[in-house]
Amino acid sequence: MLSRNISNKRGKVSQLNLLRYYQRLAEFGIGDTTKTALPLVAERLFTSPRHARNLLHQMQQLNWLEWQPRAGRNQRSDLTLHIALDELKSQLASQQLLQGKYDKALSILDHDQVAFGRLLQRTSGASMREGRLHIQLTYKRPFERLVPHQVHRSSERYLIRQIYSCLVTSDQHGHVQPDLAHHWDYDPKHYRWTFYLRPSLTFHDGSPITAETIVSLFAKLTQLENYQIELAHLVNVSAPMANRVEFELSQPDLGFAGLISGVKYCIQPINQVNNTTHTAVTGSGPFQVYNHDHTKLELHAFERYYACRALTDQVSIWHWPEDNHVSQIETNQPEAHHVPVDNCNYYIAPATQSDSHSSNIEQSKIEDGCMFLLFNQTAMPKLSEEQRRYLSYRLSQQAIYQQLAKRGTLFECETAMNLLPQWHDITRPPAQQTNLPTELSIAVYNYSALVYCAHAVKSLLEQLGIRVSITVYSFRELSQHARQKTLDETLIVTNMNLDDNRHASAFSCLLDNPVLHYALGPQASQWLTDSLFNVRANHCLDDYLEALEPIASALINESWMIPMFHHRQTLRFQDVLNDVALTNWGWPDIKNVWSAGSR
Repeated sequence: MLSRNISNKRGKVSQLNLLRYYQRLAEFGIGDTTKTALPLVAERLFTSPRHARNLLHQMQQLNWLEWQPRAGRNQRSDLTLHIALDELKSQLASQQLLQGKYDKALSILDHDQVAFGRLLQRTSGASMREGRLHIQLTYKRPFERLVPHQVHRSSERYLIRQIYSCLVTSDQHGHVQPDLAHHWDYDPKHYRWTFYLRPSLTFHDGSPITAETIVSLFAKLTQLENYQIELAHLVNVSAPMANRVEFELSQPDLGFAGLISGVKYCIQPINQVNNTTHTAVTGSGPFQVYNHDHTKLELHAFERYYACRALTDQVSIWHWPEDNHVSQIETNQPEAHHVPVDNCNYYIAPATQSDSHSSNIEQSKIEDGCMFLLFNQTAMPKLSEEQRRYLSYRLSQQAIYQQLAKRGTLFECETAMNLLPQWHDITRPPAQQTNLPTELSIAVYNYSALVYCAHAVKSLLEQLGIRVSITVYSFRELSQHARQKTLDETLIVTNMNLDDNRHASAFSCLLDNPVLHYALGPQASQWLTDSLFNVRANHCLDDYLEALEPIASALINESWMIPMFHHRQTLRFQDVLNDVALTNWGWPDIKNVWSAGSR
């Protein structure tokens, strides 16, 4: 009896090996009953009749086929295949994906990238793997190197926030909250901010985070071009104690804690502040980067994170071009409907068959930000004030909206009458007609909604008899041309988006926006900078939005810019995630996803 059990155990063939045998039977056809004999089947399977009988029995148990042997000489048995080969491969590959065995899944699919992408969508969501909660998602483009000190788009900023921590954070109301520092104070007499670090802080590689670490990092950051405006008033950073960091300023700054709560001030090892393209990074936040290449980003929860450990154990985000699929993560997409979002912990219920007919889960909200058109006052020849005012009248939000609808490129949005949706509307009387140039040029970066707007503006200008050319840059190229003073287009279509530190990021979007300041020209740029310095010298962080509103309104009243739209950020889960909130970046709050069976 014992020897028979061992024999049966050894005779059991894995489903992946069974697939190879099933492939050899596929020529019999699917759904048709074939009269055949066991020796003929064995010949087709390149094995012995005894082993062939065992293989057929296992496949029948899995309902892949039906085998009805007939007794007697010259009697042929009935063989019916139930499942198409491609469907079977898809089923087995899906099982491998749910176990995180991506290479095996791809191998089963004969390295068919299109089929693999479809399966990634189908298996996306939350799953338990050996008692650990894993989230798998797809996204339309690969992510750039995830380091805080480089200029990034919203999705990268969101991910950086998951990988790194700051000294402090600030919430949507402008209230500063603890992070790596548990306490802080400001000495208004000496313009000195002091932060006290938590004990035993470490980076993801186990190296300690001390006051000296912070001093060295900020000394390096102040040398970088995209920090020099914001930190121009930083005189000295010192560490009088192992857990104490002091920032001495040359000017009063009541909201400095909010400034360094921004994504670009996340704490990282100083040797990481370089221009390398290596995607392996070391962070200080709730998730650490396990793997990052052009196909996938994989994050793992950091077990030694000082605060509440992430409920999610692992996150995999696969790059899958938007032309080839419908994303689970769709930020700033059309056809959204408002769904209220509560601030709470988020739960993922296990999928059941009763859920299979449910509609796509979707959340959306109007972004904290704006898409706008800039008149480039540095371009030659530049538009006069009369020309800017007239074009502001002709290129109204309603006119651009109607042109988008006419062109079939309308996206979900609301017309913007100021830079932030909560600020008062700016309205102006019609402008008198004036002579306009015969040619104009437009610069825009490669974000689809902005490109649509640029073409809508082009159509409106062409109706005025103006020849228009459009140059599409990458996000980083547009900023670099502005910093290098080589952005020559007359009009610039761009946007601003606030991060989770709303008040401070609104301030930074106006102070350290190279495209905006270059387009304004030296005199207006200096006025804007002086106005913002006055805000930070006289207003606490939670008063920033109110203090910034008249400054932003002046930019519009002077016809230096035209606000166009507040985009509606949309998150569609395609039935894979439930009860997960939309963050400021248009991404789900992955730290708080959980499953009742995971803990």
